[in-house]
Amino acid sequence: MPRLNWRNLSLQILSLLMALILWVYVTNEQNPLDERPFNVSLRGRGVPGGYLVTGLPSTVNVRAQGSRGQLTTLTPGDFQAVVDLSGITPGENELTVNVSAPPGIRVIQVSPSRVRVQVDRIVEKEVPVAVTFRGEPAAGYSALAATVDPPLVHLKGPERLVNAVTRVTATVDVQGASGTVERSATLTGLPRGVSVFPPVVRVTVPVLAMPVKEVPVEPQVRGTPAAGYRVEEVRVEPDVIQVSAPAPVLEGVQRVNTVPVDISGVSQDMVRRVGLVAPGNGVVMRPEQVQVTVRLSPLPESPPERTPPEEQNQ
Repeated sequence: MPRLNWRNLSLQILSLLMALILWVYVTNEQNPLDERPFNVSLRGRGVPGGYLVTGLPSTVNVRAQGSRGQLTTLTPGDFQAVVDLSGITPGENELTVNVSAPPGIRVIQVSPSRVRVQVDRIVEKEVPVAVTFRGEPAAGYSALAATVDPPLVHLKGPERLVNAVTRVTATVDVQGASGTVERSATLTGLPRGVSVFPPVVRVTVPVLAMPVKEVPVEPQVRGTPAAGYRVEEVRVEPDVIQVSAPAPVLEGVQRVNTVPVDISGVSQDMVRRVGLVAPGNGVVMRPEQVQVTVRLSPLPESPPERTPPEEQNQ
């Protein structure tokens, strides 16, 4: 059996190691490791049906490491940044960003590495249409309550936004009108992200000739101020407004009351802008709001009780 020449074998192994070291050295000198940032598109994956996700960033910053030659040829499209949305729940969710890189490239940093998103259920509901007027009818004419077709419309969108909507608005221009106004009106008053169907309604506004007269405004106050205070004065501005209505109704209108101002427990003057209470059907009031000022003053201090002199002994 031939004997191993350990001396020759050792020299061969040493030569191999030296060659390997030399190769690594030359490779690193010619094509060293380097780092480079990339702005990578971020996408969500696996959104459950019936949910809406908002707040997901469009991109993330990725810092990658690899040979200089590899990094030079890379583009952001060579990376994939994904957030798994399959386990989301309504409300705020914090999720991890997962980034995959081409072979031979190491991802050393992702910013942000976690993202916060808002998750909402998609819901639907019906709400009424309210009509507001723009402008004023011709002199001696008044716009009466409008009718809307359809009176209810259908909303669809994120639950937290849809639940905050109690009505939508249709605005109709009645400037200079002396007869019934019919208009198609686009609905407004919707938060972004909520859709409405139909988006346009038909509005009919009766505009009739009606007599006008001026009547005083009576401010209404309810409640009791804080202990030690009393109501010194209640003032309303303007204290006279114009009302118009069909002649038989207008004849019975002698004054208009404000919506009550609550002064329960207050200890300082109050100024409130409040609406007016219509004194009958078909009564139009201009203006529709007034300013009520309630002035308070402290109650006068009671004089101290006098102690009767002691009776002298007889």
